[in-house]
Amino acid sequence: MKKFIKKNKLAVITFIICLIFVILVFAIKLTFFPNEARAIYGDRLDGIKEVEITDSNQDDIISALEDLDTVKEASCDVKGRILNILITVNDDVALDTAKSLTTTITDNLKKKQTSYYDIQVFISKDNEDASFPIIGYKHEDKDSFSWSKDR
Repeated sequence: MKKFIKKNKLAVITFIICLIFVILVFAIKLTFFPNEARAIYGDRLDGIKEVEITDSNQDDIISALEDLDTVKEASCDVKGRILNILITVNDDVALDTAKSLTTTITDNLKKKQTSYYDIQVFISKDNEDASFPIIGYKHEDKDSFSWSKDR
């Protein structure tokens, strides 16, 4: 063993330096990123399985919205505890009528779901309208939507 070390001093020193470097990299990584194995949301999604908004729930919301004469197109997306709904309404729809679409959304969700998820509604038109797009937001603790500033 001693003969090998004397014969390959440069290789042994390089190996030791690389080993120390790897240990330092892991030590720094663990210092700055200690919980890499935990989910992005941490424990904020505890209990989501009991009130999960499934794909069929989303399809029900979309079909209920698209069945209305005022809606051209609708889509739905869940990110964590936020339900995002994008709605494109017909060009002749008034602002108050567009805002009333939120009742269709909440009617298609269970009470437990509306009290667990935040709901964001983005309503737009295909044409230029000074009143659109509008954004509605319902916090899990609230019963009604708050809207972006009327223009």
